[in-house]
Amino acid sequence: MNSRIVTKINTLNLSNTEVWITEAKFGFRHVKEKIKELPNSSSILEIGCGSGILLSMLTEEFPQNSYEGIEPLNDDFSLFKELNSLVKGSGIKIENCGYEDYDSHQTYDLIYCVNVFEHVKDWKHFLHWVSKRLNDDGLFFVLCPNYSFPYESHFFIPVLFNKRTTYRFFKNYIDTYEMDNDYGTSLVGLWDSLNFVKKRNVIKFIRNNKRMLRLDFNDEVDIVDDLVSRVVDDAEFRKRQALIGNIALFMKKIGAFNFVKLFPNFLPYMKLSFRKHR
Repeated sequence: MNSRIVTKINTLNLSNTEVWITEAKFGFRHVKEKIKELPNSSSILEIGCGSGILLSMLTEEFPQNSYEGIEPLNDDFSLFKELNSLVKGSGIKIENCGYEDYDSHQTYDLIYCVNVFEHVKDWKHFLHWVSKRLNDDGLFFVLCPNYSFPYESHFFIPVLFNKRTTYRFFKNYIDTYEMDNDYGTSLVGLWDSLNFVKKRNVIKFIRNNKRMLRLDFNDEVDIVDDLVSRVVDDAEFRKRQALIGNIALFMKKIGAFNFVKLFPNFLPYMKLSFRKHR
């Protein structure tokens, strides 16, 4: 998609925009498929809209719908504040608050979050919150890392048993990485924001609370194919995720991915959709 917002950002020569643009394009490929399933004039909410680029791209592609975004901009992720302001200046509604403080009683046909679910302090509370704000037959869509796979993709390090042990072993590296990238100057650092959510725990929670949440889930394991494509086609992503990318390319070369899909709870990334039933 030749997005107007991306063209505008590129002409401004802002620093560190390549990551946000490539991540928005990744999210766009998947969220647009969910929007195509919606009727016209649907209401859509993005949680943790970050730079706002993805929200702007969807608004351009599907202008018949109404869009809103929530982004705190009061922690580490304020790095993209300038981009966020640019998107809001184009008329897109973005509330700068956490989801807990979002003062709205509106319900939505689609709520989605891309690489945000792993940063939510209490993902179980978040799922309850989302369920209350979905219309009947509404869809909640999640893209995020799966910590059942022993790799931390923000810091590019292996997970050693759990978050606490991993930090103890990599403490100097993690602290230095945060300071070098201005994550350590905030009240909540990048490492502290991670909840190490595991797909199998999310699915178990949905099953055990089905009557209250009224959410049916679909685990879309085809996401691993897209991740391999990103390694091949996206130079910026390949540079950031060299370790996991090389592993993925090797597995593809030996034809191991069909075997890996037999164990979906252990895939490194999750693509989950939750439909609210009546």
